[in-house]
Amino acid sequence: MFRSLIRPNTCIRCLANRIQYNSTNKGKSEIDQGTIFIRKDVQDLLTNITGFDLSRIFSLRNNKSLDRIVYKYLTDKQLKEEQEKTIERGRAKLQMPPVLSEAEENIEVLEKDDMLSGFSTSKHLFIDISLGIPIRNRLIVARDVDGTLRTATLDEKRRMRQIYFSIAGRELVMPKMFEDKHLENILERGDYEFILDRACVQFEPDDRDYIRVTQRTYEHIDQTNSYDVLRSTRHFGPMTFYYAWYKKIDRLMNDMIRRNFMNDAAAVLQLYAIIHPNSKVATYNFSDANSHDLIQAYIENEARIPDLLSEALRQQSRKTQQTAAASG
Repeated sequence: MFRSLIRPNTCIRCLANRIQYNSTNKGKSEIDQGTIFIRKDVQDLLTNITGFDLSRIFSLRNNKSLDRIVYKYLTDKQLKEEQEKTIERGRAKLQMPPVLSEAEENIEVLEKDDMLSGFSTSKHLFIDISLGIPIRNRLIVARDVDGTLRTATLDEKRRMRQIYFSIAGRELVMPKMFEDKHLENILERGDYEFILDRACVQFEPDDRDYIRVTQRTYEHIDQTNSYDVLRSTRHFGPMTFYYAWYKKIDRLMNDMIRRNFMNDAAAVLQLYAIIHPNSKVATYNFSDANSHDLIQAYIENEARIPDLLSEALRQQSRKTQQTAAASG
């Protein structure tokens, strides 16, 4: 019975290859966010901008106390080894979630069998559970009540993957905290990292709701100048990439300049140049010019809020001069 429900005119293996070919070649000439985000130079810039404060990386995310504290007597060599392990664990915790373009609905009708029309009052979903296949590459098809065999919708794929290959912490129904009304309440509390961590568990990175939630969080951070909350977390890089992609880097650069993170501000400009190769920033000589000159050039050429950045740069220059005079 089930063989007849899923049986297409071609073999399953050929069918899977055809679907995969169509999905990978659709819009192949278009350059999306994910293509640029995974570039090594972009990843290096974002990693450097993120920071590496171990006290923040390993800070408790809730008020629960540790179950137990273990004290050890270590030699200098053992202590150094433990410190190196801690640094490696810290780097692992800063692994950035991927940035992808929103997945597009791409339903392909595979077969229309009138003999199966009305066979059932409900549609049937099928998923390939063979071993060794990445979860996102598994063939998922649906047989509708009218006998149509088609590829599954994005929502059907999401539910089938979670049923057969469940991810801990992910729910079949989107939690209410991600609904706009409740999301705004959490944003007002400033629980940005909690929202972003939870979104990484609940959604795939190309899910429409994931993109909606993360981008709304980034916008709220930008409006409240709360960038420092995400420093030394895995979300600072994707947030910076978002601002650079949509040309909204001025307020972030202002924050960096006022905190004397001049090199970080220059790195943001370098990221901006990579994402927007036709901009004036892309013509800057990042290898020779100093951070101050690069920021000044951006203020004169492309800044959206030049007065804000000019004032921050003047204040920072004044502080630098005062420090030099005091030390001299």
